[in-house]
Amino acid sequence: MVRVFLVSNFRLMLHGIEALLAQHPQRFMLVGTAQGFDALPQVVSQAHADLVLLDIDFAPEQVLAAVEALHAHARQVPVLLLSRLADRMLQDRAVLAGARGVIGSDVAPELFLTALEKVRAGQIWLDREATGRIFVAFSRQSAGAHSDPIAERLAELTEREQDILVCLLRHSAEPGKAIARRLHISESTLRNHLTSIYDKFGVAGRNGLLAYAFEHRLGDRLEHASGVQRQRDRLGGGMPLPG
Repeated sequence: MVRVFLVSNFRLMLHGIEALLAQHPQRFMLVGTAQGFDALPQVVSQAHADLVLLDIDFAPEQVLAAVEALHAHARQVPVLLLSRLADRMLQDRAVLAGARGVIGSDVAPELFLTALEKVRAGQIWLDREATGRIFVAFSRQSAGAHSDPIAERLAELTEREQDILVCLLRHSAEPGKAIARRLHISESTLRNHLTSIYDKFGVAGRNGLLAYAFEHRLGDRLEHASGVQRQRDRLGGGMPLPG
């Protein structure tokens, strides 16, 4: 059983999560709630919680300090962030401060419950894009915060854009129609994705992108990142992703 402590001042969220957990009494128990951060580490400890669900949106200016305090006081009690907004920078900073992942408000109930159990078991709950951004941030920290602009630009690509770039590099001599067929998308959809990729790399078009990719060995970098992700997937870490 996972003993959950919930921190939020959003009453609808409080009620909804409490009702959802109550439907699974063999798996979960809500052991406490708080609508602020006063003495939060001590309150969580007194409740003997296994997991803290923290609403990152209701007091973003205090979230980082709260996560750091919880992480320092009770490192064995993981913090999972709840988010209704798309403030990726704040989410990433909170994960770097010690949170174990982020779950959005649009997630299905059963996947939400699975996330609680996975995080309680010691796993990280992040989607692939967030994992890429966090990986870059950790790499920069471990390297003495030296900037790697190529890695940063790769981290800005969506998962689909990464797939398109890999396909384009592997079949660089083929026309756009053939590339689109390989990806099972229309040519117009391919053009839209490529326009976004061009913008993120600051290149003028396909030839510019290919030149940039070969100069900076983007293929090798993407293959390495894909291998790391496959290893994470085999270990069961992180959020299941749609195919």
